[in-house]
Amino acid sequence: MHIINARLRNREGLHDLHLENGRIASITAQTAVPALMADDLDAAGHLVIPPFVEPHIHLDATLTAGEPRWNMSGTLFEGIECWGERKATITEEDTRTRAHKTIQALAAHGIQHVRTHVDVTDPDLTALKAMLQVREESAHLIDLQIVAFPQEGIESYRNGRELMEEAIRLGADVIGGIPHFEYTRDQGVSSVKFLMDLAERTGCL
Repeated sequence: MHIINARLRNREGLHDLHLENGRIASITAQTAVPALMADDLDAAGHLVIPPFVEPHIHLDATLTAGEPRWNMSGTLFEGIECWGERKATITEEDTRTRAHKTIQALAAHGIQHVRTHVDVTDPDLTALKAMLQVREESAHLIDLQIVAFPQEGIESYRNGRELMEEAIRLGADVIGGIPHFEYTRDQGVSSVKFLMDLAERTGCL
């Protein structure tokens, strides 16, 4: 497969990108307009760039605005309260459906690499289990990195440490934290120390 008539950053003229097995095998400056074969794409002189990155999204909470109520104050803390109420009703199927719909939109806008935070302050880890499935199901579209995110705190949430450990064991890629949301400063400091230790023990980011 070739992408012909492509314009590239910091290069003059048009180029032919030869693709093999989903990767760029070679880039050749065009001296003449090549014939367009059946599987080729004609960039028509437009700029071809690497895919975009979405470094921070919450795919488990996407497309839930107004459910079960609107965040009327527009504040982070009321938003977290609203999510806590919505979280009580989520299922794996619900989470997967919403995540896939959002991923389709991301991919359509040129985003290929996505880091999603997933709430693990849930005794059943419902959202995490759903997102682990989504990561496999959407691998043909995006590279999905999952952050184990303790939305309601670690020290302030029952079995918060154990849930973080289990999230990493199940397959989360990154260890997240929310020290400013813990009940006290000391708990916030303690949570950071725990997270650093967990990252060191597991080799996670």
